[in-house]
Amino acid sequence: KALSLRERGPVIVSCPTCARCNINIEELVAAVEKATAGIATPLHLAVMGCMVNGPGEASRADLGLAGGKNEGVIFRRGKIIRCVRKEDLLPAFLEELEKLITGKNSGFTP
Repeated sequence: KALSLRERGPVIVSCPTCARCNINIEELVAAVEKATAGIATPLHLAVMGCMVNGPGEASRADLGLAGGKNEGVIFRRGKIIRCVRKEDLLPAFLEELEKLITGKNSGFTP
C-alpha cells in the first residue's frame, strides 16, 4: 500500500500527537480503520489530534478529522467543512465519507 503499486482502499494517516492533542487519537484511528476496512475506493484519510495544525498538515487528505477539547472539525483537502461536538466527530466523519464515496459531495472531486 505504501508504494502505491495497487491502489485499493483507504490510506489512513495520523499525527504523532503533541501537547495540543485533546482526543484519544489511537482509539479514533482504530475506529476509523475498522469502519473503513471494507472500502475498496482508494482514498487518503487523515485522523489528526488538534484543530490548530491538523487540517493544514493533512491538506492532501481527501477527507480528515481533527479533534479539539470539546469539539472537532471535518475537513477536505485542508478546508474545514464541518464543526461538530467531540462525541459526534466519528459519526460525522463517516457521514462525510459516505457522501464522498457515493458522489453526493457538492461537486468535490478527490
